[in-house]
Amino acid sequence: MGTVTVVRGLDFDVSRALGAVTALLTGPIPSAGSPTSIESDPHTGEWVATRAAGFVLLPLWEGPDLTGLRDPEWTEQLEAGDRHLATLTRALDEQWGPHRVRSVDYLLRNPQADRPAVYDALLRQDLYGDLRVWAPHEAPERQLALVLGHSDGDQPLTLAGLVTAGAIPELPD
Repeated sequence: MGTVTVVRGLDFDVSRALGAVTALLTGPIPSAGSPTSIESDPHTGEWVATRAAGFVLLPLWEGPDLTGLRDPEWTEQLEAGDRHLATLTRALDEQWGPHRVRSVDYLLRNPQADRPAVYDALLRQDLYGDLRVWAPHEAPERQLALVLGHSDGDQPLTLAGLVTAGAIPELPD
């Protein structure tokens, strides 16, 4: 079962997403030794952010529940998520230059493999998609990534932002 987020039900707005990315990029990142903290809204239990030593992960957009949808509606919702990711990716490419793609396929093929904490956090939030990664000029000591994913065909898509102190760890092919 996927995690419901605090952005569920909000229409995708690229300006709002860019503002959240800027806040994420300039905000504090927990230091070494900090435990992983999954923050939830105290009233609704919806996922707000995941913070751990060296990174912060937060939802930027969540699509509708796909339970009971059949084609073409199901496909339309998946395509909408891809469009939102592409729109935000284009805006960040214009700002910081072309992104790099980092796949999590190795972890999906090797579920028993040791995972850096940042990848563990992504997979715990059902964010199995490829990462689009930038090294922003404004914060050269940080990296930013976008990821779109969902746990199974019926769960909502979630578009999330990730910022790390230093480089996002490389995975084997």
